[in-house]
Amino acid sequence: MMKSPLVPLMSCLFVWGGLSSSAAAFSHGATSFISPAVSVSQQHEIISRCGAVHHFSGKRTKELCKLRMTSTTVESDITIKSRRHALGSRRAATAFAGAGIFLCTLLKSNAAFAKTAATTVSTAAAPLILPPMHKILLACLLPTLLGFYKSEYGVSYGYGTAMAASSYLILASISQSAGLPLALSFASSTKPAAILSSLTATINSLRTLLPASLPAFHAFALFFYGTRLDLFLLYRELCLPRFRAMRERIEDRAKKQGSRLKRTPFLLSCTFLYFCMVCPALVTTKLCEGMSMSCAVGLGGGLASFLEQSLRLSVILALSGFLLGAVGDLNKSIGKMLKGEDTLITGGIFRFFRHPNYTGEVIGWSSSCLAAFLAVALKAVTDTSSNGGLHIWKSMAGFLSLSVMGVTGISFVLGTATAGLEFRQQEKYGDSEEYKQWVKKSWVGFKMGKQKKAESENIQETTEE
Repeated sequence: MMKSPLVPLMSCLFVWGGLSSSAAAFSHGATSFISPAVSVSQQHEIISRCGAVHHFSGKRTKELCKLRMTSTTVESDITIKSRRHALGSRRAATAFAGAGIFLCTLLKSNAAFAKTAATTVSTAAAPLILPPMHKILLACLLPTLLGFYKSEYGVSYGYGTAMAASSYLILASISQSAGLPLALSFASSTKPAAILSSLTATINSLRTLLPASLPAFHAFALFFYGTRLDLFLLYRELCLPRFRAMRERIEDRAKKQGSRLKRTPFLLSCTFLYFCMVCPALVTTKLCEGMSMSCAVGLGGGLASFLEQSLRLSVILALSGFLLGAVGDLNKSIGKMLKGEDTLITGGIFRFFRHPNYTGEVIGWSSSCLAAFLAVALKAVTDTSSNGGLHIWKSMAGFLSLSVMGVTGISFVLGTATAGLEFRQQEKYGDSEEYKQWVKKSWVGFKMGKQKKAESENIQETTEE
């Protein structure tokens, strides 16, 4: 919920007036500086309004003095005692009285704003309409077609862009229904000021939307992963010659297998995998509309409460896994930049995870898939129909099956890549004592098989050596 703008405004006024003045002095002394044109009832209203903010005024100062003032305009119901107490500083008293008068004039106009801000997401919500499936499929397909240009692009930029684009479509639908449309549109103007304004508006909408909507948080986790991956890949390609050389080696190997059209089956299978990986976000969006990310701490509440809290935890784990991968990439990039390309990175996050980017991805995608199952289970448990929610499981069976395919496929790719990287590192650093100690103290992550050759170079070599 948005905060009233009166709070920072009040703070500025009271700092200017002097924080050392007392609340009591304010409430009694401010009346001495109110214009005679203000009626007695208005003065009482000013004092009562300002009494609500006494806690801003600080401690009573030692400089309080008694002032003798005569009154010809203030009625007798304001006692002589109230006039004897004034602020030690006339400037401070004037500022406080001004703040009180300003509050009186703003209270009515601010009431409508506060009411609107409190219900920004709830009352502005419109029926949620998911993006059509053909748009989601196109968002997964079109970036993958980059693989026809460079084979490696289909599983690097294609992968990241497919995740970012498809999750953005979901996130935009959620934000539109909540009355907080995202403003990422550069069609009208490409001027820096317009783009900056668009980004600022989008960030403000997300700041309001993400805590208030679990489906939006889930979709944002996928959007963050795809966008972050694309930016990291772009950095590697522009700044690190060895990765450009790696890309060309992959392309030369692909060309030896025949024409570019022969890549079609592989690229279509990648498209299908990317669609499967975004399906959990479609499930939570469809079933968890209106659920926020606020967690009630405590035990009890039955199975429904347990499932609801577990669902929130799973989407938080999804984003946490993707953040772990981002930290791993940053850690390794900085380490190799400072110490050299052939340096074995064992510090930072690598002290605990040997392959934090692969491990983080597995955690992220597994948690995302788990969120889909928890969403269906929660909806089924809270269903009041005669069949006990069985129809919900049946209606979501297709999406759940695709979700399992997605997490299984990407876990196989990441596990194979981990095994290949383990082999390369052992070959390169296996004789050093540093490597041996690092292996003993760090976790390898999710590894599949004992691969002797890094076939992952043609599948998922996007985040590690």
